[in-house]
Amino acid sequence: MGDIFEILIARPLGSLLSFIYSFTASYGLSIILFTIFMKIVLLPLAIKQQKSMIEMQKIQPIISDLQKKYKNDKEKLNTEMMKVYQEHKVNPAAGCLPLLIQLPIVFGLYRVIYRPLTYILNLSQDEIQKIAASIGGNINVNNEIAIAEHMKNINLEFLGLNLAQTPQLGTPNFLWIIPILAALTTYLSGKIATKSTSAAQNEQAVQMQSSMTTVFPVMTGFICFSLPSGVGLYWVVSNLLQIIQQFLLNKFFAPVVKGG
Repeated sequence: MGDIFEILIARPLGSLLSFIYSFTASYGLSIILFTIFMKIVLLPLAIKQQKSMIEMQKIQPIISDLQKKYKNDKEKLNTEMMKVYQEHKVNPAAGCLPLLIQLPIVFGLYRVIYRPLTYILNLSQDEIQKIAASIGGNINVNNEIAIAEHMKNINLEFLGLNLAQTPQLGTPNFLWIIPILAALTTYLSGKIATKSTSAAQNEQAVQMQSSMTTVFPVMTGFICFSLPSGVGLYWVVSNLLQIIQQFLLNKFFAPVVKGG
């Protein structure tokens, strides 16, 4: 399974990042352009998900009435809901499909960003291990960003930040801006998503999503304090693009809901 993931997802994405880096000679700028390109590629899936959400919003009043009417008869409720879905040609699982398709791609993006020696310099694992051994110290052979910093083969400086370094909670410095921005943009993205989907969900689902909107930013911040800043930069850029994308999709598709 790992080999299939490597061949079908990680390697093609790595080739793309390597191609971009050949023009920019900047790891940070390459991450930004790489993330923008992938958002564009995945835009049709995002549009499909948005349209599915709109269709669910249209029939939500009918579903709510059925839930009240058959609250003590789950079997009858499910039957009547299926009739509504069929009548309006709505698939309640359709909105999840684009997300499921995107998940392996997101994991591939993370792997590519975290392993610049493998995917930008195209070094083998044996070569990376030899380089790590020659550096000495307690450097982790799996931390390719840190190894790249010692090699000086990749430009890891971006806007005065060393993307190979990991922000430390106990040591305040300018690198803190990345986990802080990651947490903030995760929160904003979550709030926009909650506002967009709340009309198509029941009260329990809305409450759960609201809780996640608070929990995820905190988790994101802590995670970015334990990863090289290059990975955190990808997280920030991805969130910013997601916010812009969701805002535009809401703007373009909102009139469809009002007219429904």
